[in-house]
Amino acid sequence: MSKLMNLFAALALAVTGLIAAPGAASASTTSTPDYVRLNLQVTDSTGHATYGSLRCNPAGGSHADPTTACRQLATVNGDPGALHNLIIPFYPCDRLPIEPVTVRMTGYWGSTLVDFKRTFMNSCDVMQETGSVFAV
Repeated sequence: MSKLMNLFAALALAVTGLIAAPGAASASTTSTPDYVRLNLQVTDSTGHATYGSLRCNPAGGSHADPTTACRQLATVNGDPGALHNLIIPFYPCDRLPIEPVTVRMTGYWGSTLVDFKRTFMNSCDVMQETGSVFAV
């Protein structure tokens, strides 16, 4: 499972700058609040959890690519549930094995408390729907 997660994390990091979400605002028309502190958790189908942190303005934390993750979250005002089809629109992730992955984000996007949790059918689905946001 971890090899598959690493593969899709690498794909997400390589492609996110090339393909924008349909209908998403560009980073130049959005802004990131001065205070962004987010904790990330990715739990695979075996129960193994990986943790990370994300800060924006300036981008940082333990995240693999904080600049891209901050830019992607800025397009949806910090709501990871509003991110869709960021990698390869309509890529058939359902052709891969079902190995559920649960992601969780807690913290602050400006003055807004963030507490997001969602289970996806596999790591491909995570990357497809959330880009590099959960690439911890």
